[in-house]
Amino acid sequence: MDATNGTYALLRESKKELLNFLKARYSLYHLSNVFFRDIQYGVSAFLEWKSRKPRYSEAEALAQRLVADWVAEGILEMISTQAFVLKYPEFKKPSTKPAVPAKPAPAASQSAKTAAPAQKPAGQDAPAMAGT
Repeated sequence: MDATNGTYALLRESKKELLNFLKARYSLYHLSNVFFRDIQYGVSAFLEWKSRKPRYSEAEALAQRLVADWVAEGILEMISTQAFVLKYPEFKKPSTKPAVPAKPAPAASQSAKTAAPAQKPAGQDAPAMAGT
């Protein structure tokens, strides 16, 4: 196994970590557009972060293999040779819709409306007479 295959195996084994790295670097979200060069540069930066410094051509070849695998897995959908749509539901954006307001309490029942009025405290039945 040559170094490229070993490096590619590292990328394949670290798929979720690599996707999270790319998401943080390029703001990837479910159904967002992704360009091949973003993946290539992301792969290069990820490998540097893992203490491996790939050459430009090596990073390009690794990205091509990775993209082909992700298209086959359904993670990427090809728009053109250089552009893809990310199909990764784990990266869905949180909803921006406002929360639905709570429903009002149900109206009081008819029997409560026809009940006798509350008793007034003693001494408040008649209005006070002025000057008496």
